[in-house]
Amino acid sequence: MNEVEFTENGSRCTTDMFIANPERYQGQIICIECRKRAWFTKAYKVRDYERTACFNAHHEDGCLKATTILEAENMEDTESDENSDNTSADIIVNLDKTKHGSIEKTTDSDKTTTPPHNWEPSPRPHVIGGKSGFPMDRSLRQILSYLVRNPLYGSGKSIHIQAESGRTVLQGMLRDFLVDVPDIIENDYMTVKIFWGEINNYTEKPNGDLWLNYGTRTEPSIFLNKDLKLDVMEKYRMKDLSRFHGSHFIVVGNVGKSPNGKPIIRASYPKYMNFINYKEKER
Repeated sequence: MNEVEFTENGSRCTTDMFIANPERYQGQIICIECRKRAWFTKAYKVRDYERTACFNAHHEDGCLKATTILEAENMEDTESDENSDNTSADIIVNLDKTKHGSIEKTTDSDKTTTPPHNWEPSPRPHVIGGKSGFPMDRSLRQILSYLVRNPLYGSGKSIHIQAESGRTVLQGMLRDFLVDVPDIIENDYMTVKIFWGEINNYTEKPNGDLWLNYGTRTEPSIFLNKDLKLDVMEKYRMKDLSRFHGSHFIVVGNVGKSPNGKPIIRASYPKYMNFINYKEKER
């Protein structure tokens, strides 16, 4: 997309306007047609290919404003039979077996204009898996993959999350622990839960701390101190934080409040979180 809607006053925001004042628009832009949250993607170069700056979103099916297809990265370790997953009510997650994917690096560019196009909408990622009739070993990435495809996934399923050679992190019914970030309520504070949602933008502080934001400054964020940020970046072999734009996340941790009431999600180690990042493909 070359322009989006600024939710504060309903005006249009172009890529040049965003570049000139990112703090004004970040977290407050949506697709003009399908109204899904949008984010800014700077121009970049990959080998001999130069990509113009644009806006992206996880568009609703059929939205004609999508300028790229978003493809989920590193979706390994999923099975091929979704129906068999539905037959088992037990999920076991061993955090000490967590695997993280790599994130590719691109070269920055300053290209902001491109000819108009009519685009196909971005497809949803296809994530399936399971073996029939037995408790299933699952990773946080696999659970997140199911949730991205079906936010109601997990009804009737129990979950046992283990760490440190068998120590129980949480155990019970999956839907009792799952919290979609926009739906955080008072009962979720200061108890271990499984938080999941979408990262719209990020803020890196001068001291190296990182905030992965769901939206505006008052909406939920994942907080990574400098050391945890560097650890996550190492695990993902990651050099460019902008690859978090539009990512889906899952975090086993706690949520607290900032002085102004902003929900802040925290986890201790990279193994307590996972991300599905997306790469762009033009049509």
